[in-house]
Amino acid sequence: MSTLAFMSPELAAPEALASPLARALAAAGPALGLQDLSRLGKVELRGDVAAFAPEPGEELLRLTPQRAFVLAEGEVAGTVERARAAGLRAYDVSGAWAGLALSGEPLMRRLTELDLDSFPTAGALAHVTALLFRDGDRFRIFVPQELGHYLVEVVLDMTRGLA
Repeated sequence: MSTLAFMSPELAAPEALASPLARALAAAGPALGLQDLSRLGKVELRGDVAAFAPEPGEELLRLTPQRAFVLAEGEVAGTVERARAAGLRAYDVSGAWAGLALSGEPLMRRLTELDLDSFPTAGALAHVTALLFRDGDRFRIFVPQELGHYLVEVVLDMTRGLA
């Protein structure tokens, strides 16, 4: 199998796209500053990931020497093509992962026991495996899309008492 087309939003009709976080975030309201990142492009790489050089707008998270994820702004077809040209197996898995951005180290400390200075990393967050990125006080979390609603509910629950 060379492609997983059903996981690629680029190949879907626009009216068929929906975020796995939409319902939970609608209930949360805008006051908490949570941002849905589910539409961000995601590519899984397998093989010698050292052979892949991210371009501007792409961020590489090496999980092992043989497996990595690329976050990409915009369409990922070019990312997949470049990775395959470098000898890697590359799959657009954008539709398979939900993404959430939030702010605040105190909140993240409630969600995970991971060292926040070790980001980007993969690890346990709210009892599920997540891909985690940090930009100062802003955190980006990616979980399998079927766990997206759960993630938002846990984040909302953990915000209680923080002020």
